[in-house]
Amino acid sequence: MKDLLKNALNGDDAATEKIFRHLLVRFRLFAAQKIGDNDIADEIAQKACITVLERFREQEFEVGFEAWAYGVFRMTLKAHFSRRDTRLTSLNNITVPQASHQDSNPDLNRRLRSCLKKIFKVNIAYARALNFATQGYGTEEICDRLNLKRSHLYVILFRGRALLRRCLDTGEVN
Repeated sequence: MKDLLKNALNGDDAATEKIFRHLLVRFRLFAAQKIGDNDIADEIAQKACITVLERFREQEFEVGFEAWAYGVFRMTLKAHFSRRDTRLTSLNNITVPQASHQDSNPDLNRRLRSCLKKIFKVNIAYARALNFATQGYGTEEICDRLNLKRSHLYVILFRGRALLRRCLDTGEVN
């Protein structure tokens, strides 16, 4: 990568293209994991690559090119999440994203909030993990925030979703 970067900085278009194809593939993969929508993931990855392409020749890389490029990607991803409709309603120590009023289902929103409150009372870890997941946080971010291993998070999310389904179907979490 160092040689490719050196050649790209010296104006080698083929080296520049190889670097950005490499970054685009990885950015798409990470964005798709975080968002789940391939079209939006592709858009975010392309925006990040364009930003990197526009700025990489004028940067002095204190931490290395790839670390800097991934930083640009993370900022692009954060910008996407901050532009989303993020009106939130507080439920004790958890929050639930509110649907925009054009496509909201008041009964479903009420039932969802009620079920999350019930899950919160039964198992706070399930409620917190579900909350972060519905807000669009990725696995690594949730693990960091909740101080969990990835495998443990998967178990918590599986069980939390099962409780949420049961509650939405029957109104009970036990």
